[in-house]
Amino acid sequence: MGMVIDGQWVQEDRIYENGGFERRASLFDVPLGKDLARSIREEPGRYHLIASQSCPWSHRTILLRSFKGLEGVLPMQIAHGPRIEGYAVNGGAPWRVPGSDQEIIHMHELYRLADPGYTGRSTVPVLWDSVGQRIVSNESARIMRLLDSVSGEPGGLDFTLLPPGLTPEIDAFNDRLQTEFSNAVYRAGLARRQDHYEAAVEEVFSILAELEQRLAARRYLFGAVLTEADLRLLPALLRFDHVYHSYFRCSRKCLADYSNLWAYTRDLYGWRGVAEMTNFRAIREGYFLNDGDGNPFGVIPVAPEIDWFEPHGRDVQWPAQLTLRNGDLVTVDPVTLQPIGEA
Repeated sequence: MGMVIDGQWVQEDRIYENGGFERRASLFDVPLGKDLARSIREEPGRYHLIASQSCPWSHRTILLRSFKGLEGVLPMQIAHGPRIEGYAVNGGAPWRVPGSDQEIIHMHELYRLADPGYTGRSTVPVLWDSVGQRIVSNESARIMRLLDSVSGEPGGLDFTLLPPGLTPEIDAFNDRLQTEFSNAVYRAGLARRQDHYEAAVEEVFSILAELEQRLAARRYLFGAVLTEADLRLLPALLRFDHVYHSYFRCSRKCLADYSNLWAYTRDLYGWRGVAEMTNFRAIREGYFLNDGDGNPFGVIPVAPEIDWFEPHGRDVQWPAQLTLRNGDLVTVDPVTLQPIGEA
């Protein structure tokens, strides 16, 4: 894919170590404070989210932006198009950087504007400050937590996906999901040695089996209440049968082979904004045309036949709940996020 070294784009990518895929730490992974959360709501249009519909880490920030009703205060630019020099910002057409008179085509140019001597990969998502002309963060976990801390939209529920008292458990679970699933599918799909591939596949199907059992006794990962962990898991599940099962060779089972996980994924797909903010065509194109070197002729497979709106039945046994900022639980309609009764 290439990367930036000392502010210059080079056709080199330091993602392999001894035949295995290694994800590098972000240089813009810094804590994001409460003042920034207030600023997003109070200074509409100052901050911009730049994300890709194909990237699962981008996708979870896109979903949270929609969940929180931030469309009117946090503009979003979808990075798309051929990755000739990494992500194109606007399909290969010039894009004016918010707050400046600069036009760029590739994400690495934005990184260079923020830091002329930058060395690293030019990944998405990116939270851009148009006033400070800086990258606030390019770490999706930080961006998700920041967006969650933004106050609720006027007239809507002021909810959080981090219920009081559950944050340490959610953090620990998120770490496992990142290592054993979200990153493990990449270590399987991009492996250049058989032993690396087989070890990664074992991790993937081990945690899928564990999740299948966990979801037999609860609607979501931490009970009836939706949490950040569910939104971190969802993008990887949505991609499983489309790309991870085939292109990344995680072929032991399909998602539909796990009755609880499959119903859980369809349940989450029905929440506000998820279907609208999920582009399966972009997902398949993103992987089969740009990730790895296993598709030299650029053939994009047809989509698997999946009915995402097949009734999931999980609402019969459990309600769907959100946690208000004050800690109270409220039962909601997942489609509208409006209360439907007392918790």
